Amino acid sequence: MVKHASSMRRRALFAAAASLTTISILPASAGAAAKTLNVKCRGGGGACNAVIGLAGGASNRKVRITLTDTNFKLVGIVAKPAVVRGAYSLSGGRYSLGGSVFTVTLNAVGSIGKRATLTLKFSAHGKAIKLKA
Repeated sequence: MVKHASSMRRRALFAAAASLTTISILPASAGAAAKTLNVKCRGGGGACNAVIGLAGGASNRKVRITLTDTNFKLVGIVAKPAVVRGAYSLSGGRYSLGGSVFTVTLNAVGSIGKRATLTLKFSAHGKAIKLKA
């Protein structure tokens, strides 16, 4: 009888731990996906750079970049430090509000460190970069 009660307690503890883990993970990821990150592009009428922090990762996070002019196109992406290059993806880039806003979806690995950044470079000159649809 003692073994049976002990076994039942163990199962109850495992079930409780599993349900707590599920409860704590679901709201955090659902809330993070719903938020839009607004970023200002720094620069002038010829070019600007938008810096996005990658710390902690991202899952289908919308990034809305306000550009300094309307005739810009995405011409470069720089990930720092270099080891972050394969740990993120950008998709679905599109322009709106007459070309003054660029919106993109960001996915990044959750283990990315605090100082990791992604710099998107926009310019009126140069060849545009195509992102995945």
